[in-house]
Amino acid sequence: MNIPYTIDANAAAMIMPMHIAVSQQGRIMGAGPLIRRLLGDAQYLQEVLVADMPRFRQNPGNDVLAEFRSGRRVLMRVRGHDDLILRGHGVPICDQITLLNFGFGMALPHAIKTFSLSEADFSPSDNAIELLFMYEASRAIMGEISRTNEALEQERREAERMSVTDVLTGLLNRRGFYIECGKLAAAGGTQELAMAVLDLDLFKEVNDSLGHAAGDEVLVFVSEAIRSGVRRGDIVARVGGDEFLILISAFDSRRSLRAILERIIERIEVPIPLDGATARLSASVGVTTFSMSLGCDLADVIRRADAALYKAKAAGGGGVRMSDED
Repeated sequence: MNIPYTIDANAAAMIMPMHIAVSQQGRIMGAGPLIRRLLGDAQYLQEVLVADMPRFRQNPGNDVLAEFRSGRRVLMRVRGHDDLILRGHGVPICDQITLLNFGFGMALPHAIKTFSLSEADFSPSDNAIELLFMYEASRAIMGEISRTNEALEQERREAERMSVTDVLTGLLNRRGFYIECGKLAAAGGTQELAMAVLDLDLFKEVNDSLGHAAGDEVLVFVSEAIRSGVRRGDIVARVGGDEFLILISAFDSRRSLRAILERIIERIEVPIPLDGATARLSASVGVTTFSMSLGCDLADVIRRADAALYKAKAAGGGGVRMSDED
């Protein structure tokens, strides 16, 4: 027994949040709350939705509403959102009105992101809710994976940084020094460079009289004195207990090179206040000049500078010795 019945607008909105009631002329007579977000202030269906099927693309004059009223599925593209294709069906509810109902189909993830949709936007019986849960779960998982990857990348970068850094002073270690020199060699250039080996004078006495903790404070102070005495582009490393390497990348003459290193020694000779004591020390420097290239034997360059350092030490310390000086 067929009993005619009607459904009011509120009930239709609850169970079909994406329905549109349109007149024969395509005028929007009513719509569900979700589809309203797409329709905006549009008065006619064609202002917002356009059929996205071959026969309609070939002949835009075809009657879309007749297609809906036939019961066939129709794909509609949202104007201004080319990636958003709605899947719709329609039924005539009287001579003048066609009731259309839409779903996002495969475009659901795009719609969720574009319009910030949530469970409350869909009918409780809509399969889209299950897809929404899957989307939210997938997004949560991908977010967690992204955070994990970011944390791992940060740890990797920190491990790489620590592998080239002297923990006490924050300067480069020997490995880091060689890596930075390699970068300089790869960049090319023919300018003359200088390699200096700096070793502290009287550092053993500081350790013996004041203890190793005081010695560590002294090394930090000396590192800052060297760092502040070089220029941008120079490379500084701590490569031993109280031994430092300095690559000076630009100097006008041997005289100016010597002046740079003597100023660093003067900074190191400033008395260092410690807890209840004062440390006084100096430094000896051996230096050699060379031209950097990919074939450069950096170890041999350092050996020449180191030999000059021993001569500076033998001369009483507290000074600079060039590798080609007698």
